[in-house]
Amino acid sequence: MKKLISTLIALSIAGSFAGSASAEQFYIDIGSDQGGNANTANGATTTGWLNQLSFLYDSTSVITDGDASNSLTVGDTILSTGGVNNDNFVDPTSVSTNLISGFEPAQTTFGGPSNNGFGSGAGNEWGLTFGFPDLAGTWNGSGFDYTSGTISMYYYDNTMANLAGFIRLFDLQVTSGGDTGNATVLNGQLVNFNAVSTIGGVDAADVFNFALGSFGDLSGPPNNQVVSFNASQDTQPVGNLDFVGGQANLDGSHNGSINFAQVPEPTSLAILGLGLLGFAGAKRRKAK
Repeated sequence: MKKLISTLIALSIAGSFAGSASAEQFYIDIGSDQGGNANTANGATTTGWLNQLSFLYDSTSVITDGDASNSLTVGDTILSTGGVNNDNFVDPTSVSTNLISGFEPAQTTFGGPSNNGFGSGAGNEWGLTFGFPDLAGTWNGSGFDYTSGTISMYYYDNTMANLAGFIRLFDLQVTSGGDTGNATVLNGQLVNFNAVSTIGGVDAADVFNFALGSFGDLSGPPNNQVVSFNASQDTQPVGNLDFVGGQANLDGSHNGSINFAQVPEPTSLAILGLGLLGFAGAKRRKAK
């Protein structure tokens, strides 16, 4: 019996760590009812419960030849811009190829989740887009390992005439990532929640929500939780590069998906572990 209790405690602690970064359902609240609301998550101003977002974007990258070999070799670096920060993004008409393209699960006729008029409607169109100016990585011989970059998420609607009017919701801070063979995966955490702007009366930091609260509230005091993300996109072949002056340019068009998770603080996990170990000790004393 003692061995069984110890095993269960160990599994509980391991599960607390292993499950802390798994994707969680979320919903989006824009403060107004835009229709398409068969099943909402938290009232008519919200979408339904979502698992992930689909996206499209164009990118421009500069690859720097670190060893003057005029070819792509281990250690060469890449710096990419994409989405609304891409050099080829001209004005809001370019959003059609640089945006969150849909929700998963998608709204369906029979009982699907609400999209609250996302990307559709007569005069009430709204959408989400993003951009990054500084996604950085290094060639490892078969793909790029990414270590830094800031991806900003924006809300827009048909009342906004230019990019300056888009409302930044938060930033996705890239901390790691790389090619898996058939996809490029980026990981990191959400930071810089916009606490100034509002959308339909909803603070920009509270537009995205888990069941336990908004991304902004959970990440700030007194919760101070880490809201993480995982973005997976198609991996495109690098092809032949033309190095001029030690640099080569690379353009691409991408699609993929992104999901989110709330990660407990390490101290919370430590307290949980101590509590479980204390429980195990009590069981052992009782068994004597």
